[in-house]
Amino acid sequence: MGTGRAILNRQTGEIERDLQPGDRIVTGKSIDAAKRRRPKVDPETIIEWNLSSFTKMNIPELRLWIKDLSTTEKAFLFSISPYVSFDDCHLQFDNGVDIGSEHLVAITGLSRSVVYQTINSLVKKDIMYKGKNSTNRQYFVNPWLFCKGNRINKVLRTMFKNYRIRVMGGRQWKDLR
Repeated sequence: MGTGRAILNRQTGEIERDLQPGDRIVTGKSIDAAKRRRPKVDPETIIEWNLSSFTKMNIPELRLWIKDLSTTEKAFLFSISPYVSFDDCHLQFDNGVDIGSEHLVAITGLSRSVVYQTINSLVKKDIMYKGKNSTNRQYFVNPWLFCKGNRINKVLRTMFKNYRIRVMGGRQWKDLR
């Protein structure tokens, strides 16, 4: 849905592209004025960020989920996001120890029964995966919502293969090539 306005090529008179809602036309004078107002940055004050300590969120996908998540589910996801591991979206402490359900009770501040209900609800929605290794239960978060690093572990694709990607019109992850 366009705005009824377009950008024309002055030489050919052809429409180069339609303006969309939210698009703005910025003139060279506006750009120059903004540059003059931009504060000078002292290189001594620039901080190097350790990106491995950041969790990435898929904002468009999360926006589509917001109305379908309960307040408890939103609080739960916010609370666990710092514990998403770098390599495989596994919930763990910085020392690599798995986060179990008792830990989730402490981390979220929710009662044990609410934590179990919330986990089960998020598993049904394919937002979390509940697995078990040889010694204990493990929890994973769908990388379409939260992840760290630049690669997604192939096993995650299997765990969340039935996830319907909302920003792709509900296509299942297993159907992507």
